Amino acid sequence: MKFQPEVFTENGLFYGDNLYIMQGLMKIGYKGKFDMIYFDGPFNSGWIFSIFNKELNENIIDPWNEIATIKNFYDSDAYRSNYRRRIEAAKELLNEKGILVFQTSQKEGHYMKVILDEIFGSRHFLGEVIWKFADGPLYEKSQFGLNHETLFFYAKSDNYLKKTGVSYSSVWDDIGKYGYLGEEDTFYATQKPEKLMERILQMTTDENALVGDFYCGSGTMPLIAEKMKRRWIASDHSRVAIQTAASRMEAAGTDVTMYQLVEDFNLSYLQGNEYKKKTQIPFSLNELQGIKEKFPNKSITIQAYEYTPEIDLIQDQKYTFQLIMPSVAPSGSKDVVKRMIPRPVPILTEDGYQLLIANPLDWILHHIVHGEITEAHYIMDIESLQRRVNDVYLRIKDNWIDSIKEYEGYDLLKDVFGHFYKVPKGRELSYGK
Repeated sequence: MKFQPEVFTENGLFYGDNLYIMQGLMKIGYKGKFDMIYFDGPFNSGWIFSIFNKELNENIIDPWNEIATIKNFYDSDAYRSNYRRRIEAAKELLNEKGILVFQTSQKEGHYMKVILDEIFGSRHFLGEVIWKFADGPLYEKSQFGLNHETLFFYAKSDNYLKKTGVSYSSVWDDIGKYGYLGEEDTFYATQKPEKLMERILQMTTDENALVGDFYCGSGTMPLIAEKMKRRWIASDHSRVAIQTAASRMEAAGTDVTMYQLVEDFNLSYLQGNEYKKKTQIPFSLNELQGIKEKFPNKSITIQAYEYTPEIDLIQDQKYTFQLIMPSVAPSGSKDVVKRMIPRPVPILTEDGYQLLIANPLDWILHHIVHGEITEAHYIMDIESLQRRVNDVYLRIKDNWIDSIKEYEGYDLLKDVFGHFYKVPKGRELSYGK
């Protein structure tokens, strides 16, 4: 695995699994370099992360992230095991003065603190902070309400950054709440107030410190780190999240580099005429070049969870690109079935760029929230879901392309669900004819 682009600069946004990203950062020299790492990861609360699209009147999701949320909720052991590996990686990235800030909620918080004690050592536990995120209970379970989240602070060693002359309260009810974000609001679920990030950075870092946020969501931490003159590296596994963060940084006047992990060609993925990815790392030109060198005349169908947009610069009829998508099971079942669907193809018509989508209703279905997580079962109303899909289709009216940016040599298209496509300038798209 390697990062793309290969030339690395700090103050960058990374898209992909944060475990791979943290491991990749260690390989390029960032082991023991971070002054503070902030984890505001999934709380396993059953909340499906999405962003509301006003034009479509729907909450847009990344399909595999939705599936992961459902599976983790009903299998807490798997959730904790996955998180443990990421906490261990974060510890390796921290320097001897470094501090981990771990934000969580009451469903898993007590279990996660035990794991944090095991990894960092209980004597390196610095404190627990209660953040009051609402004036009254937003989540209610009979007479038991919830309107706070918890932050655990852990030091890498006894030599952690100590600030003299200041001591903060362990209950924060003065730094903003959900629902009162005002002009900060990006409509991204669980977006944190900027003042919360300011307080965390004030407590744990000085200017020019290197900060890591590997569940960056809407990008509040890197945004405030930039304003407070901290260096930063941030990532998220959600396409919706990383695009929200990038747009937010750009709106604030900050130029950021977007990175992705890519793999080399892997012969074990090739089965007959099918190249089947086993990881969720996007299929890239890097892999395609390996296929072309090894099998220059072979027609191959590629099956991948995602593709880098450079794929569209290759106009070769020998290659067919399919997306591996999850099919959410009916109510009461937690099983997931993988489906192969054709990747949308950018075409050039007399009216400009369009996307050729094999089954528009199916494409929409994979990008909206499917149902509701309850304590006992995942509930999906099929009739309601079908109505919502049809409503989105009527709103789109074949206008699948959300934006077009022009660059030297190519145009970058983004569809309404956040997928990118690169198309070459100066020559026709042969598959659009």
